[in-house]
Amino acid sequence: MNRSVIVLTTLGFVSIIVPACALQRSSAPRSGHAPPGQPAAESRPADNSRCLTCHAGFARESLSQSHLRHHTLCIDCHGPSTAHVQGAAAGVQADVLFGRSQVEPFCTSCHETPHRAPGRVAAWARDHRGQVRPNGWRIDSANICTDCHGEHALKPKREAIVKQVAASRQASVPLFNGRDLTGWIAEGNAAWRVENGMIVGTQGPGNAAGDLLTEASYRDFELTVTYRVVWPANSGVWFRYQGPGKAYQADILEYTKPVAYSGTIYCPGKLFLAINADKDLVNREGWNTLTVRAQGDHLQVWLNGSPVAEARDSTSDTGRIGFQIHPGKDFGPMKLVVRRIVLQPL
Repeated sequence: MNRSVIVLTTLGFVSIIVPACALQRSSAPRSGHAPPGQPAAESRPADNSRCLTCHAGFARESLSQSHLRHHTLCIDCHGPSTAHVQGAAAGVQADVLFGRSQVEPFCTSCHETPHRAPGRVAAWARDHRGQVRPNGWRIDSANICTDCHGEHALKPKREAIVKQVAASRQASVPLFNGRDLTGWIAEGNAAWRVENGMIVGTQGPGNAAGDLLTEASYRDFELTVTYRVVWPANSGVWFRYQGPGKAYQADILEYTKPVAYSGTIYCPGKLFLAINADKDLVNREGWNTLTVRAQGDHLQVWLNGSPVAEARDSTSDTGRIGFQIHPGKDFGPMKLVVRRIVLQPL
């Protein structure tokens, strides 16, 4: 699926459906840098009037209105898009569009998580489960921010978009049910549990290590994992795991020789196949999203929406998904918390 054509997350993430779902808005982007479409201050318009020339309906949407009250405009998410304005009739797209793996990192660059009232949010999701939102997404256990909070898509393409997202949703597989570890197997002596609807992993007695792995195996897929970690830590997301010596891992670590940060691709016996050397992409205090794409021998990893590692390797072509807790007293305080694990077969 070409993710660039899914134009469902155009103005970020605010409370527009139920007040209980409101997030805490931070005073500055948590990632430490502006959203990708942020224009220079001197060129910033006063409102969305230029966009509303063609997209008049957007002015009536709660999503647009809520952001406008904070002076967050279309261009803050989509860039100035001058070429789009001049050539929309010829199919020229906006400067910045969002695929599903980019949504949560973008939303949480301005909005703190988790929700202020998680119990009320869970109740709302339960009451609306199975309902198809105006943007074409169905409420289920594998939603991202804008499945509930997004409103608008390009109206001339709406029917095609709805068909695409419906097909995508049918193919996606949530690997964690939010209640217990059904479908998972713990190996080793690390401690794994479910707390407040999230998987929590820590070392076992005597700083013992261990893995939590799916019962099922997967070959070609795109995997999205939302997590946070208590440092110091050495952990990661296993994929195509056939055993301790035949697997890959999207690392969650801070390594020194060589320098490597979360999102690095590790292979037992080969060490790092591809390295993320940019520590600024890691949110050490909050939530991060790792996206792993494995298709044939082509392996790719994104961290918080940015591509960080890519390699070609044929060590393992299929296997389980999982998480690792590394041994050693140096990592005694480590805690891995995972709130979302969704796999889409390719």
